[in-house]
Amino acid sequence: MLGLRLDAGFSYASLVNKPSFYDTNGTLLRVTPGDPDASFLIQKLEPNPAFGDRMPLTGCCLQQVTIDVIRQWIQDGAQP
Repeated sequence: MLGLRLDAGFSYASLVNKPSFYDTNGTLLRVTPGDPDASFLIQKLEPNPAFGDRMPLTGCCLQQVTIDVIRQWIQDGAQP
């Protein structure tokens, strides 16, 4: 969807240092290594995103512990 592939072999290249669909000036990256608060992925996983609806779009939201693991991965540099 919107250039984002999350299947094996493609997810990292689709997420890290890639502009979000809502990016109009090159500053809203899907994942900004070392900066989870600036990462669009975290913004979409947590309540009240600035753009669109909270992810995932179907079913319930992720548990906070899962979001915290993703946040820590980004904080640690978002290594493959």
